[in-house]
Amino acid sequence: MERSVLVSNIANRILSLKRLHPIRVGVSGITASGKTTFANELMEELRSRKVDVIRISIDNFHNPRIIRYRQGRESAIGYYEDAHDYDSFKQKLLIPLGPGGNLHYQIKSLDLATDEYVNPEIKTANIDMIFIIDGTFLFKKDLYNLFDVKIFVETDFELARKRGAKREEQAFGSFTKAEEMFLNRYHVASKLYLEQHTPQLDADIVINNNDLDNPFIV
Repeated sequence: MERSVLVSNIANRILSLKRLHPIRVGVSGITASGKTTFANELMEELRSRKVDVIRISIDNFHNPRIIRYRQGRESAIGYYEDAHDYDSFKQKLLIPLGPGGNLHYQIKSLDLATDEYVNPEIKTANIDMIFIIDGTFLFKKDLYNLFDVKIFVETDFELARKRGAKREEQAFGSFTKAEEMFLNRYHVASKLYLEQHTPQLDADIVINNNDLDNPFIV
């Protein structure tokens, strides 16, 4: 399916929902599956229809380095277990936006550059807002019920590894080193996520993103 058509169809599906609180759309997938790109495209499509969209990543809710790297900077288990501050993610963002929530939310809990906790302005949502949130481990069992729409972007590991290594080549100093990080850290953690939480089975929509020009709903 042509990419723009798929994005438009999913936007239609989201807009058909009726809720008494903001719609929380989660976009998950293995590292470098294309979830961030898809989430941005969905945001742009909805905004083109004059919808009030808030775009957030779970990466705004990282743990500080002392926690993130306590099992080693290249540890797959460390990435899987310690990268994100799920309590803050739930209490400051997802729960206030859900049923019975007070609509007061924060978009961030940690500044990655300074490695310091932050207390940004508390904002108040309108019930007709749509929040699009992406993250690799977004549909772990204690999180997935806090989304109104769950989208899983499915990409073969080999394709994702090559795309991701190309993207991170400069950050790691070479394509080879970046690919090693995907093989030994990011995608080992992603496989644990798929095995332990089966996010593709809990998702409302699963997108096969192997062909970037022609993704399709599984």
